[in-house]
Amino acid sequence: MTKKKNHIDINDLPIGILLVKRDGIVISHSPSVLLLTEKPIPEGCKIDSLFPNLPFKTSKKERMYTFEHSTHGKQYTYRANVKPVERDNFLVWIENITLSSKVERINRILVKLSAIGLESTLPEDFYRLMQEELKTLFDAQNIYLVLFDKSRQRLSLAYVSGTHTINADYPSGNTFALWVAHRGQGVILDQQQMNKLKSKYNLAFYGPPALCWMAVPLKTQNDIVGVLAVQNYQKPNAYDHNDLKVLEFVSAQLTYMIIQKERENELKVAKSKSEEADKLKSAFLANMSHEIRTPMNAILGFSELITRETISPEKKKVYADYITSNGRLLLTLIDDIIELSKIEAGIYTIRRQPLELDSLFNELHQFAINEKKRQKQNILIARDMGNNSGITHILADGERLKQVLLNLLSNAIKFTSQGSVTMGYRIPNNATIEFFVSDTGIGIPKSLQEKIFERFRQADETAQRLYGGAGLGLAISKRLVELMGGRIWVESEPNKGSCFRFTLPLILPNTKNTSHIRPNPKSDYNKITGKTILIVEDNEANINYLSDVVTAAGAKRLTATLGDDALEMVSREHIDVILLDIQLHDTNGLQLIKKFKEKRPHVPIIIQSAYTPNEYIDKALAQGAYGYLTKPIKANELLDLLSKLF
Repeated sequence: MTKKKNHIDINDLPIGILLVKRDGIVISHSPSVLLLTEKPIPEGCKIDSLFPNLPFKTSKKERMYTFEHSTHGKQYTYRANVKPVERDNFLVWIENITLSSKVERINRILVKLSAIGLESTLPEDFYRLMQEELKTLFDAQNIYLVLFDKSRQRLSLAYVSGTHTINADYPSGNTFALWVAHRGQGVILDQQQMNKLKSKYNLAFYGPPALCWMAVPLKTQNDIVGVLAVQNYQKPNAYDHNDLKVLEFVSAQLTYMIIQKERENELKVAKSKSEEADKLKSAFLANMSHEIRTPMNAILGFSELITRETISPEKKKVYADYITSNGRLLLTLIDDIIELSKIEAGIYTIRRQPLELDSLFNELHQFAINEKKRQKQNILIARDMGNNSGITHILADGERLKQVLLNLLSNAIKFTSQGSVTMGYRIPNNATIEFFVSDTGIGIPKSLQEKIFERFRQADETAQRLYGGAGLGLAISKRLVELMGGRIWVESEPNKGSCFRFTLPLILPNTKNTSHIRPNPKSDYNKITGKTILIVEDNEANINYLSDVVTAAGAKRLTATLGDDALEMVSREHIDVILLDIQLHDTNGLQLIKKFKEKRPHVPIIIQSAYTPNEYIDKALAQGAYGYLTKPIKANELLDLLSKLF
């Protein structure tokens, strides 16, 4: 540029400087301006054609403007000072203030987020505000946050901006975010680099493929808790090293805010669950009082009425039936509570044995028909079997499997006033068998379909009032299915019905060992006549009950309330079988079995007890007991076992 008198020489100055007329025409400029315009500046060019976002205005005083300008495909922040230097001429010098501007914005963002973090906001709300602020720093079309779960083995999606298709089912596999967490350093990747890493480390990328992906680990002093990532789907070079440094700096400040917010939320969730548990417990106790007192009222009431001399034999029979049915109802409730407690205490064991499917469903079908009559429901009971599979037997815990299906059937019949109840099974693959019970009953709303598997819950309190029940059956069923290695779920629509399904591992038994499985023949009680039975029991009512049952079948009975007395009788009397209560006042039942076997090794022993842990039953059988009856003992169960023995 030629030097002229009364003109300012602005060649070779380190900042972009222009000399501009009042009308905006550029008179001269420093070479550094060309780095900003990325093109030659023709003579007579106006400054607004070079910097469209610069609001060039002239006045007698110096003015300062901040504006955005794109250079080499990236947006930067500049400050322009416009100063009058000669008549009708103005000196304009332009300085890149992107870094200082960004630092100011970062500080402002952190202060704002810190203030928000102190407020009682949900994590999602905090993350949404965090996303909005971070978008002012980066050209981020998507921001997402993943955090390690408590097992430290996988990352779970904590937040994703609404512009992305990743949802709450963020995978637990080997993702790019997990790779960054293990790497422990931030990274910027373009599509080509991501493809190479994906192939090399077998990484999974979810959602639309980003052209530029930047992520940093969230670090505390001793740990990495997650990963913060931003993505751009349009520009391969959307982020550079300075952006990565900024994101690392911001994430370092945000990490502790995120941890605090997550912990606050955990405490809120725990508090909410605790309050709900208290509410459920109170509702459960109130319901239990109702469920227990209702059958007890019938038992005690009819027990008192049945003793009156004026009652006819026909009435006494009706009263006795009421006492029996309500006693069984009360026993079912007690069994459910005890069973759930045993499962949750971890003292429940699963015994797999060969099981014939047709026999199981024949028994279930008969139960359903009887239950339908009992509940006076005019519905169709149907079976839908997967017979085309060719599988007749499976290896499973038959009692537990039957218990789950009986519970589902009982519920289906209870909640279905018209239509049908269908039970059956399918073989969806070589590893699984799927059982189901479907109905056309009242159905269950979507929002309540998970809650019904919780303890003491039905679909709602209205159902509990209308249909009764303690709300334990499905909770027990869920835990039993899980103990057997499966899972249970429900498909339902209000007023259209429900279908409960559960899967179990498909294990096939040795067919040679299943050919003998047949229904038990009808017992012949004549075999009991004339046999001598020793009843070892310390409860007078139980002694009288068992005595009446066996003597009515023609047996002779002896009784003992103490272990020593029983041992003495075994030594001097001819005894065909011993009915032994395993918990006596003076001795341990297992030790007594051993002593009986030492004196009379060939005399069979049948345990009759209210103490039912599986491991205790196993020990009793291992000591030489022939069988195990659980109180309350039904007369036909005892007589069936004695008939089988003799």
